[in-house]
Amino acid sequence: MNNPIKNLLALPKGMLLFLGIYALSFPVIWLETHFTGRSLLWEWLGLSPALVWKGQVWRAASYALLAGGILGWAINLFWFATLISLLRNDWSSVSFWIYCLVGAVGGALPVILIRPHSEMLVVGTGAIIFALLVAWDRFYRRERILMLGIGEVSVRQAAIFVAILNAVICYFSCGGWLFTLSLMCGGVAGWLWLVIGQKRVMNRGSKVVESERVARLEL
Repeated sequence: MNNPIKNLLALPKGMLLFLGIYALSFPVIWLETHFTGRSLLWEWLGLSPALVWKGQVWRAASYALLAGGILGWAINLFWFATLISLLRNDWSSVSFWIYCLVGAVGGALPVILIRPHSEMLVVGTGAIIFALLVAWDRFYRRERILMLGIGEVSVRQAAIFVAILNAVICYFSCGGWLFTLSLMCGGVAGWLWLVIGQKRVMNRGSKVVESERVARLEL
């Protein structure tokens, strides 16, 4: 029988680090607010469009490592652990971090562009979750899995179902249309990154084949 804890600890170090940072983020924020009445992590790392335009560009990515509430933190931690375990063999740790960065920035863009003067602090990992769902679909879309309460479905169907569920929860909870758009833009950014990467690999492969043909002709 598989041991989930053992499987998580066997993740590549970079992916385990990402999961660990997110897992600790909410407890640290809760302790800060409980004892001091404020959270320095929120103030330093939360997404504030006005501050991003003033040069604090790290906020366009760092916000995605923080959680806004215990329920969202627990749900997203589950999805992070699940999706990272599924995708562990498809990226190196560096490639994984870069992909998460792309998804986070993609999710931040609509907030920054539509509300450029807003000083609100935004946190949440939904954009990265959407980007990881896109990657799961792109790498494994033809595989079949069993979903509890639904039965056997394709990975594409499962990814779409989870994405729609997250979007609906975001829209009808406290996110509204802007933050729902943010989730979707994170997924779109991830999709574009994967498409560009695939085309680069195909172009590199075609160049290698062409050079081999030239070498054969010279022989």
